[in-house]
Amino acid sequence: MKFVILGHFISGKDLKKAFPFGKYLPLIILEIITSLVPAKKSFRVVSHFNVFEKAEGWMIGLAMTPRQMMFLPKNLVRGKILQAVLFAQEKLGAEVLMLGALTSPLTSAGKWLTENPKVKIKITTGNTYTAAATIEAAEKALALANLDLSKIKLAIVGAAGVIGQALTKYFNQKGINLILVERSPEKFERLKPFLTGNNFKLTCDIKNIIEADIVITATSHPEAAIKPDFLKKNAIVVDVAEPPDLPKNINQVRPDVIAIDGGRILWKKVDLGMDINLPKNTGFACMTEVILQALEQCQENFVGSVDMGHLQRTKAWAEKWGFKLANFTSFNKIVPLEKFNNLKQKYG
Repeated sequence: MKFVILGHFISGKDLKKAFPFGKYLPLIILEIITSLVPAKKSFRVVSHFNVFEKAEGWMIGLAMTPRQMMFLPKNLVRGKILQAVLFAQEKLGAEVLMLGALTSPLTSAGKWLTENPKVKIKITTGNTYTAAATIEAAEKALALANLDLSKIKLAIVGAAGVIGQALTKYFNQKGINLILVERSPEKFERLKPFLTGNNFKLTCDIKNIIEADIVITATSHPEAAIKPDFLKKNAIVVDVAEPPDLPKNINQVRPDVIAIDGGRILWKKVDLGMDINLPKNTGFACMTEVILQALEQCQENFVGSVDMGHLQRTKAWAEKWGFKLANFTSFNKIVPLEKFNNLKQKYG
């Protein structure tokens, strides 16, 4: 089965590297120039590879930064995404495409594409297996730190987003004390229908995560949304956002905090044929999901909210094909187990 992973530059630095004249131009000028490129020429195939000799894949990259994706007119950005999707469908003959990074939220978690009559290719956001891997990472971190689930507080930043909503459903059913963070009160209307009990707090003030022992952050913010002083002493943070919600200096300015790169999966025999800025033999959970879908010959759309039944199915697929959670890293550097041992001593 043929599949495509669609993405974009994760930082302005990447955009500058991609153009021969990039280092001579201010980033804002380069962003203006690339925003004017016609939609049909605003992307390129950056790699071609196969997985286990059973699935054929391509990586397509949009020549856009997170700032461009979020702040240019939505119709302009969507037009560029659509042209890349149609290219994958018509020129590459791909049967399924994964929307990476900000291409998913900007297409209403893929629904805008599946509702377009021109789009015949199946669309997945990769959010389902990302949610599954994030749950596993959070539970593993809590176990390593020997934290009692009945006594801790867990914050979810971006709780009404696609991934955040799946995490909220899961941990709310577990009865864990939750702090649910969103940018506006209206977004909580998405959560209220399935929230049970009263063991949760809804807030639009991100600074309230100071009360949380563990924070999971999964926003679509183009820049770091969490400041170091927002975090409780000895907090654990699983950062699923791409680009990250934590600042790059978090480990230097808050050495007590355990910062974990979310959505990282161990890839032993998968080579994308390009550098995706991850440690060796490591891939993103979202990319893993479309690979699994191709290996399973599953021609379905997985857009919009995460189906919890499908979440369990992606976990079974991963186990079948030998994919599992990668070792914990923070900005691609191994998180020492001693940090968890320190928490064990604190909490007994």
